[in-house]
Amino acid sequence: MLYSSLHPSIPRPRGHRAQQAALVLLGACLVVLWGTGEPPDHTLRCLVFHLASLQLGRLLQGACCLAEELCHVHSRYWGSYWKAVRACLGCPIRHVAVLLLSCYFYCSLPIATDLPLSWTLALLGLSKALSILLGLQGLAPAEISAVCEKGNFNVAHGLAWSYYIGYLRLILPGLQARIQAYNKLHNNTLRGAGSQRLYILFPLDCGVPDDLSVADPNIRFLHMLPQEHADRAGIKGRVYSNSVYQLLENGQPVGACVLEYATPLQTLFAMSQDSRAGFSRYDRLEQAKLFCRTLEDILADVPDYQNKCRLIVYQEPAEGSSFLLSQEVLRHLRQEEREEVTLGSSGTLAVPDSTTLSQEPQLLISGMEQPLSLHTDSFWGRGHLA
Repeated sequence: MLYSSLHPSIPRPRGHRAQQAALVLLGACLVVLWGTGEPPDHTLRCLVFHLASLQLGRLLQGACCLAEELCHVHSRYWGSYWKAVRACLGCPIRHVAVLLLSCYFYCSLPIATDLPLSWTLALLGLSKALSILLGLQGLAPAEISAVCEKGNFNVAHGLAWSYYIGYLRLILPGLQARIQAYNKLHNNTLRGAGSQRLYILFPLDCGVPDDLSVADPNIRFLHMLPQEHADRAGIKGRVYSNSVYQLLENGQPVGACVLEYATPLQTLFAMSQDSRAGFSRYDRLEQAKLFCRTLEDILADVPDYQNKCRLIVYQEPAEGSSFLLSQEVLRHLRQEEREEVTLGSSGTLAVPDSTTLSQEPQLLISGMEQPLSLHTDSFWGRGHLA
């Protein structure tokens, strides 16, 4: 599967298809070289000489980079010149070995006997200098993206971990206790199994209004959950609040849940609006997708939190579309209810749909005094979600 289970537009991590394509290219080139009829030893000598020349070129390129990094050795490398050299040249032992091999092959290979060593080195230096000055050696955008994802250098990676550590990890452990306390005060408004979770909205265009009723009038604020307090970074009794919303369908209340947007999306949107951030609309969309995927991966490794929140990822509809955010939330809410009914009727754990984050479902006991009928119209008609 090439995309996340949250939404088809969220890509999964890159695989090894570039290496596979390189193997195909290697095979094709070997066939072509075999067809030319050149002696294998001559082909091997030319290949080794070419590889040595490429490594020498990289060494010269690293030396040019080192000239800049030496000016930042105290601020970037803690005053260590060795770290600056390693950052530009990689392992010096490897480069010295390559340099010695290059000199050996230059002196021993017949194909290079008519070229002076100084001429060869000068030509390599000239080609690298032109590549640097003309920007011919830059990585392709896909290569830069792959490097950033592999090294976790993306803005989205930091935002996802900050959102999890600085928010979700603090509020999710006590969420269900707060919901139970809320139900005692408000006549079991959040009585259904689907209402025992925090629903987090992820519009991929990062359009996050401060009032959910602006996004959809069918989403109406009801109450605040009991607040969570925690000492955080020198702030005593820092307050974390969550809101309960009522969902309307055809003007009638049909459900209620704890609902909110993922606040880091506001940061991505603000960055795309500020020219100083150098953050384009395309960058914003890419980082929003990676943010969702990274958060999904983080939560997948924490079984205790998987059944306490649900991510709702959606594309902002085009103008004239019939999409309603309230219906999207209701779809997720009702899916949770159906899974709970399946658990109750079968007596065994059912495998959740692939669109959820729940990997290890647990039996959730309703807070109602009397059990409801499992008949569909009776189930929804009695306001189980309201």
